[in-house]
Amino acid sequence: MDMAGGSSNIIGEGIESLQKRHGSFPVNQTTLSLRADAYHDASERASEGIADVYVRVYNDNGDVLHIGTDGQRRVPRCVGDSGRSLKDRARNAVEESTGVTCSIEQIVRVTIAGVRNADDPDAETVYRLLVLFDGSRSGGKLRDGVWQSDPETPGLV
Repeated sequence: MDMAGGSSNIIGEGIESLQKRHGSFPVNQTTLSLRADAYHDASERASEGIADVYVRVYNDNGDVLHIGTDGQRRVPRCVGDSGRSLKDRARNAVEESTGVTCSIEQIVRVTIAGVRNADDPDAETVYRLLVLFDGSRSGGKLRDGVWQSDPETPGLV
C-alpha cells in the first residue's frame, strides 16, 4: 500500500475512533507544503497514525493560554505518540510547556491535513489528523507563556 493510501485509511479510522470516544465534532480539511525534513517527519507520524494535539486553555477571565516559539505565539501542542490517551497527552503538553494544569473538556474540531513535500512535487501527499481541544485552567503556576484575550489558534487546526 502506498503512503497516501495508507495514511488516508488511518485518517478514516482515527476520526471514527475519536467520534466513538468524544462524540461529534466538525472536520475541516487543508493542504500544507513542508520542507523535505518536515515532510519526512510528517510521513513517519502519518504511517503510525499519530495525531497532532493542540489545546486552547481558558482561564477564569476567558483569556487563552499561548506559548511563544520563534517570535510567534501559539496554543500549546503535542506531536508524537506516547501510548496515552489524547486527553492525557493534551494535559501533559500544557503542563510541560507552561506550568499550568488544566482539565480537557471537548474536541473543538479535527482537521485533516494533506501534507506535500515542497522540495519534491512528485512525492506522495500524506494525510495527518490535527485535533484541537478546549480546556480550562485548573491550577499550576504559569512559568512560560502568556494569557491573551484573543483566542487565536493556528489557522490550519
